[in-house]
Amino acid sequence: LMTTQNLEYPKFYTSLYTLMSHSTVFHVKHRIQFCTLLTNCLMKSQMLPAYVIASFCKRLCRTCVCGGVPPSGSLFVLALVSNLLRRHGECACLVHRHVYNKSSKDKGNKKNDNDDNGMIMDVFDNETNDPAKSRALESSLWELDALEKHYHPAVSALAKTCGTEDNKTPPYDLDEFLLHTYKSLFEEERRWGGGGGGGGIENNTSKKKRKSRSVALAFHEPKTLFQEGDAFSGWLSVP
Repeated sequence: LMTTQNLEYPKFYTSLYTLMSHSTVFHVKHRIQFCTLLTNCLMKSQMLPAYVIASFCKRLCRTCVCGGVPPSGSLFVLALVSNLLRRHGECACLVHRHVYNKSSKDKGNKKNDNDDNGMIMDVFDNETNDPAKSRALESSLWELDALEKHYHPAVSALAKTCGTEDNKTPPYDLDEFLLHTYKSLFEEERRWGGGGGGGGIENNTSKKKRKSRSVALAFHEPKTLFQEGDAFSGWLSVP
């Protein structure tokens, strides 16, 4: 009734928002059912205010950055955030917002990203469980930049494109991301030969099969048993 008839249930989204602060939701037995419910509540409801969508995007990305979320969960979060940003254009400011400090803001000048030793003041309040008080719309999704450095290549590749898609890019099929596990991601990496994510994960607009590439190794084939100048280099020399 909430997703189809826009029926309002008191504090439902507040309770759902509270659950997303724990990475354990991506490890529970009924993870697929929960993520499906989360997708339906955020994507199918037309009456959600922008601050609610922005709060969920921030908390989901923050949970992935703080650790404990498996690569499959991070892929689902990035795909969901990408779809939400495209569906709710008023939340695009989270990706394209410039950073200002107090002094330069009064003068109307933009702050250099390197000011204050590269530190950015994030006004987002992750401690509160009320989306209306989180100030997510005044913040930015800097967590995407952090996820670009994720150890898993598929997560890193998807984070680089999240929020930069144009209107011609079709939305991600979230049902495909719900089925991913450690084993399925490993099998896709092995099948596709590595190099930045499995098929259908890194980019849903180009699903060309990648060529397997050799892995660079810091290894030099030795030419002698002992190197020149080594303490044992002269032991086996024949007079």
